[in-house]
Amino acid sequence: MIANLPFSVLGNAEEWDVEVKAQGGGISGQMGAVRLGIARALVANDPEVKPSLKKEGLMTRDARVVERKKFGRKKARKRFQFSKR
Repeated sequence: MIANLPFSVLGNAEEWDVEVKAQGGGISGQMGAVRLGIARALVANDPEVKPSLKKEGLMTRDARVVERKKFGRKKARKRFQFSKR
């Protein structure tokens, strides 16, 4: 459903046959990447469709990334157990 969103916005799903291979991340991240890739391919084919895809938010990459591990901590935010005595 998520991957077909660019086609449903334009209403041309039956015109295209797509085969995608995604690696890394999780299922949700891969679906977002596939959706963005399909939207970019549609714009490369026909630049006239860009405003309608952009209005639906399909031309924007999800910029969230994993927070780095900090020095002296177990993970990015988790700390070691505090002992008073």
